[in-house]
Amino acid sequence: MDYFFFILSVICVWTILSLAANLVIGYGGMMTLGHAGYLAIGAYTAATLNILYHMNFYYTIPIAMMVTAVVALLTILPLLRLDAFYLGLATLGLNIVITDVLQNIGPRAAGAEGLFGLKLPALMTAGGGRLAVIAVLTAIALYLTWRLVRSPFGRSLRAMRDEPEAIESVGKSARRYRLIIWTISGALAGLAGALYCTTLSYIDPTVFSFLFSFNVLVYIGFGGLASIAGSI
Repeated sequence: MDYFFFILSVICVWTILSLAANLVIGYGGMMTLGHAGYLAIGAYTAATLNILYHMNFYYTIPIAMMVTAVVALLTILPLLRLDAFYLGLATLGLNIVITDVLQNIGPRAAGAEGLFGLKLPALMTAGGGRLAVIAVLTAIALYLTWRLVRSPFGRSLRAMRDEPEAIESVGKSARRYRLIIWTISGALAGLAGALYCTTLSYIDPTVFSFLFSFNVLVYIGFGGLASIAGSI
């Protein structure tokens, strides 16, 4: 039964990460091959605060989201001048850079190359309780994203994806929309990373291979671009 709970928990994590990538690819019209790097930042932030600084794991989740959102914003700023193909290649390189940096100077437990010993709240120590928390947060992420893409912002985002010149002509900045949606996507990837580390007994950069980013492309490509149900 614990294995069943584990599988469902991992499905929820990858649903959130697929949702994050679908926001920028399907709704924003940008290409990403590097969201596994943001997943790593979220996981490392939550695990570091919990293991090395003894912070309650629940508090680490919003911090991981904020840290990853800031990193996502800072890393996309110099890349926005690239077209879709080269942006995708640049984000793939970004994924590799993030994992290499974590490999060389990332936080680690004594005597290890990574982190272990996550101290979870009582509810999350059992597989069923952990799944319940992850599933609730996944449902909240899905609902808020659903509201976002159906809001005036979401409609403008799709207009920017299809006709960026047209949206610029009515005084709206396509660059601003791209920055906002990429940052939101980074926050969701950070949430996925924080939840992903609860399913692992040991965390190191090799867990977040750039091949994961290709998996995400398969998930949303098979499920459907610009589709929340497709991400699931």
